[in-house]
This record gives sequence, C-alpha cells and structure tokens, in this order.
Amino acid sequence: MTRPLKPSRELRQRFDLYLHEQEVEKIRATAAAARLPMSTFLRRLALRQRIESPPSAGNLARWQELAPLASNLNQIAHACNAGLAPEGIYAVVAELAEQVRLLRLELLVPPGERS
Repeated sequence: MTRPLKPSRELRQRFDLYLHEQEVEKIRATAAAARLPMSTFLRRLALRQRIESPPSAGNLARWQELAPLASNLNQIAHACNAGLAPEGIYAVVAELAEQVRLLRLELLVPPGERS
C-alpha cells in the first residue's frame, strides 16, 4: 500500500513542465477518468505510486453492492482472528471467498462482452 500524499501546505516545491496542448488534454482526461486532480495524478505517476481507476459505469452498481459485503467479511475475519468464530463459520467463509473470486473475474470483463 502506498503512503498517503503529504498535505498541500507541505508541498512547496514547484516543478514546471512544458507540453503540447494535445498532451495536456490527454493527461487532463486521464486524470479526470481516475478522479484525481492533474497535480496528484502526475505526482503519483512520476513516483510510480498506484493509481486506481474507478469501476466502469457498467460495473459501478455491482461494485457498490459489494461494499457492505466486504465490510461484513472483514468483521468475520476479525472475529475468526480473535478466536470468536461461531461454529461452522469456516465453510461459510470459504464459500464467500469463492463467490468473491468469481465476481472479481466477472468484473474484469467489460459489460458488453459478458455472455
């Protein structure tokens, strides 16, 4: 996991870069697609930090459905690690893990190409 960026008040070194108008527009569009300001996008790119792209519009609803499930799974994992797992939970967790694996594979395929 990458370290969070420093607050903007701590970033005082300016860096000038000359680009063609088409290059600027391409970078601006790519940064917007990643939902990041251009400066943050370029800083992460230059420092080889992870830039996560948001899910496509076709996958957004499904992605949002996973949020509460992921939270519940995290709570189950914490309970298991603390030794507080209820009887039979391991089979349930194994089945959930398989379902998550299949769903992740499905989300890698663009919506128009699904069978």
